[in-house]
Amino acid sequence: MFNNSGINVWIIEDDIQLNKVIARSLQKAGFQCKSFFSGHEVIEHIENPGQESSHDAFMLLDYLLDDMNAFELLSELKIRNKEFPFVIMTGWGDEKTAVKLMKQGALDYVIKEKFFINQIVNVIERAHEKIETLRKLEQSRIELEDNARKLEKLNKKISLQKLELENEKSKTDKLLQSILPKPIAKELLEKGYSKPRHYDSVSILFADVIGFSDLAKNSPPIELVSRLDNYFYIFDEIIDQHGMEKIKTIGDCYMCAGGIPEINENNAIITVLTGLKIQETIRNLQQEPLNKTPGFKLRLGIHSGEVVAGVVGKNKFAYDIWGDAVNIAARIVEAGEEGKVNISEKTYDLVKDYFICTKRGTIITKRNYPIKMYFVERLKPEFSAEENGINPNGSLVAHLSINHDIRYH
Repeated sequence: MFNNSGINVWIIEDDIQLNKVIARSLQKAGFQCKSFFSGHEVIEHIENPGQESSHDAFMLLDYLLDDMNAFELLSELKIRNKEFPFVIMTGWGDEKTAVKLMKQGALDYVIKEKFFINQIVNVIERAHEKIETLRKLEQSRIELEDNARKLEKLNKKISLQKLELENEKSKTDKLLQSILPKPIAKELLEKGYSKPRHYDSVSILFADVIGFSDLAKNSPPIELVSRLDNYFYIFDEIIDQHGMEKIKTIGDCYMCAGGIPEINENNAIITVLTGLKIQETIRNLQQEPLNKTPGFKLRLGIHSGEVVAGVVGKNKFAYDIWGDAVNIAARIVEAGEEGKVNISEKTYDLVKDYFICTKRGTIITKRNYPIKMYFVERLKPEFSAEENGINPNGSLVAHLSINHDIRYH
């Protein structure tokens, strides 16, 4: 349960009625609120020396105000050396603007759609949690720098311990690189921080076990978790061989992405190849039940689109991605079927020259969200290494620049 009593929120929204509704919702959740109905009101407020201190203000900012837009207001505040953490509110279909504002420092954004008022409290609480996380990370960075200086002095005085200390540092570096993507780990090690990055086209793959809850009720827990761990271990090998990046596992759901942290224009093709390989692996593993635990049945979904990627975490670093593309990918997998690779129309447009696909039409997903989907059946014969169309031939492997040592069989 969040304690919001000390959080001062400035609601900057020119629709008076909507401003009041938002204020009531936030005040009910314990926030301290102040309403502004134009950008100039905010500027006048911070320039008035008689006003109360505003150094701890948190802005809920409408993108398009009557007198200026969010970019212009942020610019005016920066000129006055007044910058505040903020969450942006945008109209439906304006996600690209929200992404641009994320690069300008927005902690999150809310789309003004039906019932969006109900989301605002959660969004602001998450954003405030991010602020606290960043503060803790900065404090940790300062402490690390201070410790590094002390260590340097200590090394000069105790030269005999130098080799031992270098060995310990090497272990720490390897550990960090095993947790984070290598370029991100390198940046953290060199600079002490890693900036979030925007990617125009990333392919997100979700895979989850069908009926896992029922399996959990009827199977020995240790054996079930052991089999799930075995599956995910194999998935790790498959995505590593294809140059994909594992994002995380959520219970029985496995999430990875192609095209990050290093940009790859063929990421959609590689991600679909990965999906086909995973489903083939599942079919093979179903023939090898572990003790009393039945084989898993898997559904898999892929979508391609814009994301923001970066490192977050309180006590442990974690590499993650955000954006509407992630939400759509989650809906794609929910609409998938056993043994199939289900893709969105956007991914289909990127891979249709290489794969044989079956059109599913428009599928209504969670919250009545319509998405055009396709099943990927196999590689086209001219790109396939064998009759089943799962593994690419040598020319396609070379074209995609994926691991030539990949174990396809």
